[in-house]
Amino acid sequence: MTTAQLISAHRIIVKIGSALIADGETGDIRGSWLETMIEDVVRFFSRGQQVIIVTSGAVAVGSRHFNEFDVPLRSEERQAAAAIGQVRLMLAFEQSLKRFGFGLGQILLMGEDLRNPHRRLNVLSTVRQILKVGAVPVINENDTTATADTRFGDNDRLAAQLAELVQADIIILLSNIDGLFTEDPHDNPSARLITEVRRITPQIEAMAGHSVSRHSSGGMLTKLMAARIAMDAGCYMIIAKGNKSYPLSAIENGGPSTWFIPFARDRSDRHTCGDNLPQAQ
Repeated sequence: MTTAQLISAHRIIVKIGSALIADGETGDIRGSWLETMIEDVVRFFSRGQQVIIVTSGAVAVGSRHFNEFDVPLRSEERQAAAAIGQVRLMLAFEQSLKRFGFGLGQILLMGEDLRNPHRRLNVLSTVRQILKVGAVPVINENDTTATADTRFGDNDRLAAQLAELVQADIIILLSNIDGLFTEDPHDNPSARLITEVRRITPQIEAMAGHSVSRHSSGGMLTKLMAARIAMDAGCYMIIAKGNKSYPLSAIENGGPSTWFIPFARDRSDRHTCGDNLPQAQ
């Protein structure tokens, strides 16, 4: 798969996993890495592309305040950790974007925000206005109040549902693994990277492993669920390892990744971030 689609895409969603944004031992934000990722994002904007960031990590960053980084948090502790960590997370994004003259707009979502038609329009309108003023939408699940029946469950599917709403061209899931492998490469070093997927078959689903991070709610299975949503919406999706500096540049330069190719369809009626949809009230 070439990177021509990435370079020519108008609207891109970049999802950052907890393991990338937060140090696994201390919970500290990986500031140097974040600055290179933001530099990549700014480069995309400079060539006329729009980027929406979906970031995990609030719980991982806030957990250090409980002095129990290696102990699973209770529900109320997890919510408090998210509240504390989200502030630090957004401050880090703000400082990195400010270096390039960009602002940010924070959006915290719950499952109902993308299920309810009226609230969907409100989300769409907010994203559109943030982009209109030249800022970067930075989105996370609202883990401070979310419960089992109101949450998305993982930011992979949040990113995919958001892509469907704003009619994104590509989703990039930056993870701690190069992409989808025939087997778990941690268990079998001979596992082969699948570079292109055009249909989510039972055989493809069987290749998915599970998350091994206590602070990450996602895994390869949730990424395949996200891919199914994206492909049905006519959106490309990429899974790539993002822990090195300039992770988006690495994809453009042909670094290891898995591309999910949407079904062929006429995309000529896709509006620019929903500009022709009814206005939210």
